[in-house]
Amino acid sequence: MERYTKEQRVSLKTHYKYGKSYAETVRKLRGIFGRRNAPYQSTVKRMIKKFEETGSIMDSKLPVRHRTVRSVDNIAAVSVSVAESPGTSLRHLSQQLDIPRSTMQQMLTKDLHLRAYKIQLTQELKPTDHVHCR
Repeated sequence: MERYTKEQRVSLKTHYKYGKSYAETVRKLRGIFGRRNAPYQSTVKRMIKKFEETGSIMDSKLPVRHRTVRSVDNIAAVSVSVAESPGTSLRHLSQQLDIPRSTMQQMLTKDLHLRAYKIQLTQELKPTDHVHCR
């Protein structure tokens, strides 16, 4: 999220161009931006330096991080492994497939929509038990 709009960045560059001083630029911008929203001297310095290096007043786009472990092939391998032996623990499964345990958990919950459960053994209800409950 960008803190300053395109127009604010242009006014910052324009005021710096006429004053050639970071402190003077900040003082002028306080009247325009307001006392609370005016940039610090270090912000002005960084934005001007970025403009001189790149020729653009806007922030550069951050690179998209690609999934390396949660790939389609690994998800398919996990799905097959879980279908073959559903009782295998998550830790054991992650060691078999050489995938981190936390990534394995994400694959099972987010991609395969599987949830962990623990079987709880209870006593069987008999027909005579309903009489005793009333």
